[in-house]
Amino acid sequence: MTEPLAPNHVPTVLLYYVPQTFPCGQNSACCGPIGQSDDELREYQSAIERNLPDVRVERVNVSKEAGGKLKMGRDMAVIKLLNSFGYQACPIFALDGEVVSMGPPAMEELVALLREKLNAKPHAGPISTT
Repeated sequence: MTEPLAPNHVPTVLLYYVPQTFPCGQNSACCGPIGQSDDELREYQSAIERNLPDVRVERVNVSKEAGGKLKMGRDMAVIKLLNSFGYQACPIFALDGEVVSMGPPAMEELVALLREKLNAKPHAGPISTT
């Protein structure tokens, strides 16, 4: 059973990511980078907040090596995905504890899915549909 939302509740999309690293060196020919760059994360966040202005995006670092910390209650669905697929599952987008997307998203589809989920849940204010 879900708890009623507070009057000032702002829907939050959690963006789970792994900070980008270059395991074999930045200019190595053997493999590419792992994880998401700051620019990539900014683009995801900007696209969501621009298209869904009543929503905020919170970034969650999942890499223990880079100081990330997951919370058992809030992040259980993501922990299960990471246990099954590893960091390749990132980025992962979740809303109210429910995973909406994993892996690099098609932003139009992700925004449409988020809008659909938000319109199906009670919230404090109108959700922009433009």
